[in-house]
Amino acid sequence: MIYLDNASTTQPTKEVLNIYNEAQQALFFNSESLHAGGEMIREALTSSRQFIQGYFNTDKEVLFTTSGSHANQIAISIYLSQAEEGTVWVSPYEHPSIFAALEPYQAQFEIKVMPITKEGNIDVTALKAQVDENCVLFIAQHVNSETGYILPVYEIAEIAQSHNVPFHVDGVQAVQKIVEKNIAPFTSYAFSGHKFNGTKGSGALLIEHKSVRPINTHYFHEEGTRNGTLDVPSILAMTKALSLDAAYDHLEALHTYVQERAEAAGFTVLSNPKQAPHIIGLLTPKFEGQYVMQSLSSRNICISTGTACGHGLLLSDGLIDKIKNIRQEADQYIRISFSKTTSKEAVAEGFDQLDKIIEGVAANESS
Repeated sequence: MIYLDNASTTQPTKEVLNIYNEAQQALFFNSESLHAGGEMIREALTSSRQFIQGYFNTDKEVLFTTSGSHANQIAISIYLSQAEEGTVWVSPYEHPSIFAALEPYQAQFEIKVMPITKEGNIDVTALKAQVDENCVLFIAQHVNSETGYILPVYEIAEIAQSHNVPFHVDGVQAVQKIVEKNIAPFTSYAFSGHKFNGTKGSGALLIEHKSVRPINTHYFHEEGTRNGTLDVPSILAMTKALSLDAAYDHLEALHTYVQERAEAAGFTVLSNPKQAPHIIGLLTPKFEGQYVMQSLSSRNICISTGTACGHGLLLSDGLIDKIKNIRQEADQYIRISFSKTTSKEAVAEGFDQLDKIIEGVAANESS
């Protein structure tokens, strides 16, 4: 199988699986237990927290979560539970987990979408002009999962700081994918291990100490922000994955190659001012992305599309506007994404098969 859907999840590396399996065998104790086994777990978790802080060069608290979505939910709950009313500014490119976390607060807060330019980029100047004293929170992805668009999070952070308002950044598609690691301007930052060759079941929320609050008096884990025994093997696997070479040059080379093959095949590349190298959003020449995805799947080649049968379009509002502005249809969208374990040969075979599919469609139309 050729797997080109790495923005969805990645395959754990052997080094990561070794750590995971060793921890399942030797570190199976509960972190809350008061005996020697529990103390071993607490020491391992402390070591992981310190490594993560060192990786990002931060003194922010490291709260372990079950996923990136869970980290987003914790952050939003912390901030909005401390405010009575106000405006929350959200980028139009957010993951569904953001809107799921905001849902309980819809009646209490006004949720506003950040303005964008006709090219589909966050309009920082317009945003700055529209924010007023009622603002209580900013939320934005670091890297958009649909096209790899690197959002202007540092410019947004300046606006947040000028209003003394917290700013939560979803870094799930950024960690180990882009070189920039400076999270100092953000109040909190979320990521998930399975997006960079870790195992599923663990994520992290890095948050300023002054912002940490218990969410529920019955929550006893991670500073009162969650329930549930910590998945220590997954946390250690995530930490190991974070320590490995990110292979940025390999990702950049693959991105260049994919763009060349896509343009040669007649696809429109959804370009961005700043681009993460592991994701490329495309619009098919004229047929639905769902058809392309299913045709490739039948040949054991995995890509992604924003269309889910029976559930409509699963695209962000920002991407839909971007597609409309270039006078194409949202159902033409497909996404190809790769990781450091993806080979150029696999990508080449994927596009060879894609070329055959397009040729087949053209032949049927002419007959």
